[in-house]
Amino acid sequence: MLEVLTLKKTFILVLAMALMVSSSLAKTPGPSSGSEGLDELTKQKGVFKTTLINPDANFSSYSKLFPKRVLLQFRGPGPEQDESTTGSLLRKRSKASAIPKGEELTTFRQIISDAFTNELGSCDLFELVEEGGPDTLYVRATVTDIVTDIAAKSGKSGKTPKPYSVQGNIAFDLIDAETGLLLARVGENRKSRKAGDSVTPPYAGAEWVNIWSWAEKAAADLRQELERILSEGRG
Repeated sequence: MLEVLTLKKTFILVLAMALMVSSSLAKTPGPSSGSEGLDELTKQKGVFKTTLINPDANFSSYSKLFPKRVLLQFRGPGPEQDESTTGSLLRKRSKASAIPKGEELTTFRQIISDAFTNELGSCDLFELVEEGGPDTLYVRATVTDIVTDIAAKSGKSGKTPKPYSVQGNIAFDLIDAETGLLLARVGENRKSRKAGDSVTPPYAGAEWVNIWSWAEKAAADLRQELERILSEGRG
């Protein structure tokens, strides 16, 4: 579906194409689409390698965050999956690991969603909400070109489960909840590492700890970026 290119050169391209696909899957356009405003973003220095922000955006006018459903796109062989039924996208590519399915895919998505939400909820400058408003930013997380060994390691015998690993392009869009205008996009390609002191949520086993830490660290960096943007806006 997409031409095979190197990760370093295609982070923005792959993300943009994934977002185009997700937009096309929506039945009707809405204020959460975030399809407008990309041309207004300018590159800035930040926590993420890719940090694009609308210089005219008044971030100090926002006090609430509404995390949207995470969009996943795996690298792997096989037919395209329908986002409306599986909650993820799959693009054809050779030499990739197997794609997690069923309960494993559900757990993978929930771990990422919960790690993002928990970390954003710890930001004192914003309140997490479940509906839009004039002072609300939609936070849309997209993880593309995912490669993971979940399917390969799952179910293997052994007293101590081996932690799963994952790599992918993590990106966050900040969108005005009323206008649908894209105000910022940050992200980069990241690979999971040894988790250290991280602890997985009750519904996930110890083998998920590195993936939880991977998602948690990305969300923590997003929170740091939000705090920086907001403090500069209020300064």
